[in-house]
Amino acid sequence: MALTPDQVRKIAHLARLRLSPEEEARFAAQLGQIVDYIDQLARLAPASPPEEGAPLAGLAEAADAVVPCLPREAFLANAPAAIDGFLLVPEVKRAPERAPERAPERHA
Repeated sequence: MALTPDQVRKIAHLARLRLSPEEEARFAAQLGQIVDYIDQLARLAPASPPEEGAPLAGLAEAADAVVPCLPREAFLANAPAAIDGFLLVPEVKRAPERAPERAPERHA
């Protein structure tokens, strides 16, 4: 489905884009190809969902197994900084909250 330059201008306006006439022509062709592809996808019959517990097609799943975690010493050996066996990270500071601005009082 080919898009007209007017349709591309409307889309650009909604997206708050400024396009040159050359860009409008290029995007008309590109957007037309995208719309055609979406139409092709819409015509495909949806696949039925896999049965509960069935592996995905072509993908073998590894069995769940309990394994020991990484030793603390090995983990901290790669850390940039540590104190007393704990990872040291930079402090996260929040911007101070501003009090809501009050409207100026009116005198009668």
